[in-house]
Amino acid sequence: MAVKKVDLYVTQLIEDLNNGLTWNKKDDLGYGSIEVKYGANEKQIAAIRKHPLLKDAETNIVIFNVIDDTKNTTTKTTEPDIVPMADLRTKTSVSEELEAFANL
Repeated sequence: MAVKKVDLYVTQLIEDLNNGLTWNKKDDLGYGSIEVKYGANEKQIAAIRKHPLLKDAETNIVIFNVIDDTKNTTTKTTEPDIVPMADLRTKTSVSEELEAFANL
């Protein structure tokens, strides 16, 4: 019977978890798993996790939110003042406007 010896270091396993590796392949979040990295199976992973220094060790994932702060939100963009045409003409009575229209 062939026996393969794999040395597992607590510090390396914790570093793996801090780098996003999960314990089991089925839980892989895209960073890999300790199960695959070390060629273990689920029963072996369960046994490894019973080590006193690893029993509470969990995967740490860092999620980066990129926030566009290049736009100055305190500067208010103002529209140019638009003056209605009615305000630009001289004040005339309605009858004068109707008379001018009738003479066209």
